[in-house]
Amino acid sequence: MKDPNAKKGATGIMVLSLIMMVVCAFALSLIAETFNLAGWRIGLKLGLLTGVCFSATGIHISYMYEKRPLGLHLINGLYNIAGNAIAGIIICVWR
Repeated sequence: MKDPNAKKGATGIMVLSLIMMVVCAFALSLIAETFNLAGWRIGLKLGLLTGVCFSATGIHISYMYEKRPLGLHLINGLYNIAGNAIAGIIICVWR
């Protein structure tokens, strides 16, 4: 970031992003606890399911209305799918 104006608010964005990730992990843990899910394979399936069905679809719906490039859809969608998959594995193995 060479533009000094672009750096303004970066701390707030990172803090809010962390809070949202904790909320997502908490929701995954509630699902895992409710259905008594354990093991890395189950965690991977849970993360992929929630990543594709909730995170990626929400991003894609918003991006379609904003007419953003397909590449951006894929990058951000896959980023969220991977994040949910990793969180699902950690939560289901941790039990």
